[in-house]
Amino acid sequence: MSRLIKLTVLVALLLPVVFVKGSAPVNPISKFDEFGDIKGEDEYARLDNFAIQLQQEPQAKGVIIFYGGTTFRGKLTRRGEAAARAARMKPYLVKRRGIPSSRVMVINGGYSQDWKAELWIVPAGMSMPAPFSTVSAAHIKFRKGKPNPSDFRCRV
Repeated sequence: MSRLIKLTVLVALLLPVVFVKGSAPVNPISKFDEFGDIKGEDEYARLDNFAIQLQQEPQAKGVIIFYGGTTFRGKLTRRGEAAARAARMKPYLVKRRGIPSSRVMVINGGYSQDWKAELWIVPAGMSMPAPFSTVSAAHIKFRKGKPNPSDFRCRV
């Protein structure tokens, strides 16, 4: 009988904890990954992990937010370099990893100190994450010329 009383007391004490923990609001939109100027192989490895997560959540969308930096590899950036670099991500997910094009969105987030990309998982029915630019476009000095997209291809 003593065991039954102890078990009843234990359940009575733990039940509110389980209920409160289980009913806590959850933020379903989550930043899956973030990276800066890394090698193409490393970028593709991160995109592979992103694709696996999107395959496990078939109703979710994948959002890539990219930010241009004030410089790129020690030089002033050119207009369009950030977009040229980010342009390889969606085709990789669609063509190589089989994610439907309609499930991947690429957003230009403006500028930050350094080039970076954020990978977000957005469940169906949820609003898209908002980009957060930390450097005003008015403070960016560009060097002359246009970016060559082939300079940003990963040789994998």
